Amino acid sequence: MNGFMNALGFLTIIKIPGKYIQSKTKISDSLVYFPLIGLFIGAAISGFYFALNLVIPVFLSTILMIILQTIITGGAHIDGLCDMSDGIFSGRSDKKKILEIMKKSDIGVYGVLAIIFLLLLKISLIYYLAEINPSHILFFYLVILFMPAFGRWSMVYLIGRYSNARGSSSLASIFTDKKNKKKGVYLSSIYLFLLFLGAYIIAGNFFTSGGQAVFSSGITDDLSGIFVIIYLLAK
Repeated sequence: MNGFMNALGFLTIIKIPGKYIQSKTKISDSLVYFPLIGLFIGAAISGFYFALNLVIPVFLSTILMIILQTIITGGAHIDGLCDMSDGIFSGRSDKKKILEIMKKSDIGVYGVLAIIFLLLLKISLIYYLAEINPSHILFFYLVILFMPAFGRWSMVYLIGRYSNARGSSSLASIFTDKKNKKKGVYLSSIYLFLLFLGAYIIAGNFFTSGGQAVFSSGITDDLSGIFVIIYLLAK
């Protein structure tokens, strides 16, 4: 339970009770729950989108859904994108200079542009998925549901696979236990596989029953492409 609650507090704006807060030596246990927290985020934003889409246009529903997702996550990872963009595109070749720029609290031009491009890309892709074929509406909701889970799994993979470039000054520095980081990568990968397997079964049953057979021939291609789409949509 402690690992789950710490993952919830780390990835969302939800405040967790103090009794669940773990020390830095144990907080790596929470990595395994990252995809599950992503699934909860996906459920929240997909339900929100469904309710909005009943009364307002698709495009406006898409924008409001992205806003809700940003609020739920506290915009923490968007902030990281800004820092990375400012550092990489600063024109500096020295790694230390790039890291110094990334540590600054202010946002540069490239950071602002990165936010704009990210939001435009997410809104455009989601709107495209919603409008391209209304008959594939279940597929659309599966993408919205699972894209945060995939995004959080990618965080686990990067934490487990690579060392922290900014050392102890980075938020990721709290995940220091190498053994638990590897365990988090393995177990979260299993969770993610099971999630996608469940989505495949649900979508497969939907497209082969109840008058939907006309679209069943394209479901294999759609489900193959979902991995690429979710990666693009995951923040």
